[in-house]
Amino acid sequence: IICTFLLVLFAAIGFLSPANRGSIMIGMLLLFVLMGAFAGFTSARLYKTFKGKQWQNCTLLTALLYPGLVFAVFFGLDILVWSYGSTGAVPFLSMLGVLALWFCISVPLVFLGAYFGYKKDALEFPVVTSNIPRQIPEQPWYLNPAVTCVLGGILPFGACFV
Repeated sequence: IICTFLLVLFAAIGFLSPANRGSIMIGMLLLFVLMGAFAGFTSARLYKTFKGKQWQNCTLLTALLYPGLVFAVFFGLDILVWSYGSTGAVPFLSMLGVLALWFCISVPLVFLGAYFGYKKDALEFPVVTSNIPRQIPEQPWYLNPAVTCVLGGILPFGACFV
């Protein structure tokens, strides 16, 4: 979310112009890489709050899981485009450049952010929960999950097609 807001802010200020082809995409890629520090900090702080024991796995998954999935899908689609002989395929050296950005900048920033996140105190919840269960009152008919799903689908559909 921070990455998106910063990109829109930079575009609104005029740093990223749609006239320069690819400038918004490059800006988004660089902001995504630099936001690795915030990702590491946030994941470490939340993991510490929930009293996790395997902090190394948490940090490693933060650095590799989502970006790895995105890169795998992008690479697979690029291979598909390349197999059709399209000129729109991303060049191999550009793909290596993205990998270098990921492993040489983003992953170390995730570990740096996680280091500072683990040094901070765990988050304190504002309310103390009780171990004594209490009875949940009967819900009205319109809060039934089936009704909620139908209404949740009809409202956006109606908004798009009216």
